[in-house]
Amino acid sequence: MSRIASVPQVVTSLLSEVPPTAAESTQIQLVRSGSLILQQGDRQTRFGAGELAVYDVSEPFEFVYPTEFSTIIVQVPTADTGRIGSAFGASSTAGAWPRSAGHDMVRSLLATTDAHFDSLTANSRSALSRAIVDAMQLLVREAHHEEPEYASSRTVLARRARSYVQRHASDITLSSGRVAADLHVSVRTLHSAFEDERETLAQIIRSTRIERARSLLVTTTLSVSLVAREVGYADVTTFIRVFKGCEGVTPAVWRRRHTLSASGRA
Repeated sequence: MSRIASVPQVVTSLLSEVPPTAAESTQIQLVRSGSLILQQGDRQTRFGAGELAVYDVSEPFEFVYPTEFSTIIVQVPTADTGRIGSAFGASSTAGAWPRSAGHDMVRSLLATTDAHFDSLTANSRSALSRAIVDAMQLLVREAHHEEPEYASSRTVLARRARSYVQRHASDITLSSGRVAADLHVSVRTLHSAFEDERETLAQIIRSTRIERARSLLVTTTLSVSLVAREVGYADVTTFIRVFKGCEGVTPAVWRRRHTLSASGRA
């Protein structure tokens, strides 16, 4: 992210200036003050303070800054956003970028990053970067009139989180914060991915651990304390309480019942 403040000027970019090996990118400008005019192809769009300019830098463009201005600029590789090109130009011919969920997400993230950038930790900057890319992906879908796929993107994130929990359920440090950090999204974005799911992330972590505990209780002779640690609980008392809340009985009682049932069937 770059923060720029300057005097009135004209900035022209030619396609020949983009190295042949460079990845095509989407560039975003959040106008903090003043205004700018984007000329790209036969399209001319004016953006005022608080509005977003989104454009494909693989195409020649010209910016006219008619007054003193201040902007925040972020460049996102095409590989991270998917389809670019004419989709953005076609969507911005009427003026400023149309208000939408993606627009508001990008604008809010850039404003937040700008306001707190100097005090952000490396992990926070990484999480914000990932969140900006996610919001840009939503903008791309909106530009292609595919807003319903926003739900699909949340479904994908929920699926990734479920898979992560399956791999790390036995880790006693597992938490929503840990999942969000390793998936490079904010905790808020992670939780929102489960709004349409049958279970919350916390419920998924719990049910995954209890399912593994049930398996260990009937297939091994590990003590309840060791089973608790094997499935991610550092405190056996917490494990017993959670297990009883799910199964209605303590792990020891559950083990006896199911061991007897298995013996009777044999």
